[in-house]
Amino acid sequence: MVNYITGDNGCGKTNALVRNATELAQDEKRCIAFVDCGNDLQCLLPRSIRYINSQDYDIEGAISLYGFLSGICASNFDLTDVFVDCTMKIINNNKTSMEDFISIINDLSKATNVDFHFAYIDKFTPDLTHESVK
Repeated sequence: MVNYITGDNGCGKTNALVRNATELAQDEKRCIAFVDCGNDLQCLLPRSIRYINSQDYDIEGAISLYGFLSGICASNFDLTDVFVDCTMKIINNNKTSMEDFISIINDLSKATNVDFHFAYIDKFTPDLTHESVK
């Protein structure tokens, strides 16, 4: 399953993503990775969540991010959830269609049984919006 949170800058996307990851981490059966474009959130998350700074891996573009997420899934068969904050900043490409990206990530989710959770800026939907793709 792919969940995503959209909204304009400052509407609470990151807080909602951190809160969701923290709640899921309370279940000891969950194995969670959190990808962000810096180290700011690392101290807000439980130690049981693997924190990954995308800047350490020079991820740029939707294909690069897809490959990186595929690699995370391939390297850890116990993985249950992957959270990605600042998705558009990591992709760094205005030509990428988020609908197409979410579609290929949904295929990856079905193939690996990993749930993906994204937060990205959508200036056309200024309010905090939660969506799911199954």
